[in-house]
Amino acid sequence: MKKIFYIIGGVLLGFLLTYFVMKQIQNNESTNESHVIAYEIKKLNKMIVAEQMYSDVYSHKNSTYIPGLEDYFSFDKKVLFLVNAKVQATYDLKKLEVKVDEENRTIFINKVPDLEIETYPDVRFYDMEQSRFNSFDKDELNKIKDRAVEHIEKTIDKEKLQKEAHAQLIENLGELYMLAKTYDWKVVDNTPYVKELEVKFK
Repeated sequence: MKKIFYIIGGVLLGFLLTYFVMKQIQNNESTNESHVIAYEIKKLNKMIVAEQMYSDVYSHKNSTYIPGLEDYFSFDKKVLFLVNAKVQATYDLKKLEVKVDEENRTIFINKVPDLEIETYPDVRFYDMEQSRFNSFDKDELNKIKDRAVEHIEKTIDKEKLQKEAHAQLIENLGELYMLAKTYDWKVVDNTPYVKELEVKFK
């Protein structure tokens, strides 16, 4: 009878030891996986940038004359500005809000930063003609430069920039989905991009 008791006790002890060893291995694996996932998320903390360059020549002309004698006495002035503009559409993924739940093997994507579009204009003199009776002053030139910037901003294809930045954003967020799939984790996406990402990466 004692022998049977010892056998059963030995089996139970062996089972418990095996259980705790396997549990420890699983915990170590889960910890390693969460470290890898956290590292990959950290690598995503960068700027997504879609960029376009624009260049144009802006012309302004003004004439001063005596009414009725404009065909004989006209004092003209003209200025040309060369306008270059770099336009960037960016997502700052350093502001990406992601949480890793190691215990439940889940990645929570809670918030994606808003798209920002910035224009960096560079306005330079290209040519200027004026007379002593009709010349440019500093304030007038500054106002013309502002209008030159406004002119080139109207030519910017912001929709194209937004699409390019959006495509890059989806690819970057998709890396989290692929990462979760690799380690058999779950993604809980609380962003407006969830449907698009699930269709593409699940």
